[in-house]
Amino acid sequence: MPPEMDWRTPPDEAGGNTLAYSDIAMGYLSRNLRYRADYTRTLRKVKRGAMNADEATAALVNRWGISFHTTPEAAFDPKLAVARSDLSPANIVLAPAPPGIGAAPTFDYSALGPVRARIRMGDFLHIILADPEGDEHLCMCGSPDRPMAVMLPVGRDSLTRLASAARLFRRLSGTVAGPPVVRPPPFRRRHHLTLLQVLDGHHAGASRRELAAALIDAQVCALNAAEWVESRERKRISRWIREAVDLRDGGYIRLLHGG
Repeated sequence: MPPEMDWRTPPDEAGGNTLAYSDIAMGYLSRNLRYRADYTRTLRKVKRGAMNADEATAALVNRWGISFHTTPEAAFDPKLAVARSDLSPANIVLAPAPPGIGAAPTFDYSALGPVRARIRMGDFLHIILADPEGDEHLCMCGSPDRPMAVMLPVGRDSLTRLASAARLFRRLSGTVAGPPVVRPPPFRRRHHLTLLQVLDGHHAGASRRELAAALIDAQVCALNAAEWVESRERKRISRWIREAVDLRDGGYIRLLHGG
């Protein structure tokens, strides 16, 4: 994994104004030691030719729900993180259209604009469309040489999937796509970035008081033992640690739905 920074430094994820929930989910998962070991083992297999990068990525995504692409020359690239389509309503699924619904004879690839990556994952071609307001993820099943239609499963994420599809159609029509749908409001963004710092400090061995002093109020250093035990800051940092660990160890999946 990338070199670790001092936990007091804002996490790398804080640098992007286009931060989406999938990016935050990847931030938590990338701090999961079991995932890190799994990714590293898988990357070694790709490097020695035991499997190709797309096959390796598909296996990781199936196991973890989301993963970095295992391309050795661009390992750990957050721009190349992909999620399972059943878990991420930000993924737009295209499939062959039944006859008689008015779909165009062929899908116009040229209208997609800049493509960051094409990743073959089983029956799907996962296409990452570069966008300054936040990349789009298109999952294509079947050949674009025939009429295609957007798949819109009926379920909890139907409206989010519909909004994601509308973003694609704006792109195809030559207008500005707009920001991604599954994107945290500013206060949630700040909270998750703080929790990622909590994880980094917790992993580095920082005490609860050290975490609270750095992330809540430096005045906790002046509290005596009894005052610290009863302090709001100790209780808050304990809640944050529990929340951060839960998100790291599987709760990140909820974020893919915009939670």
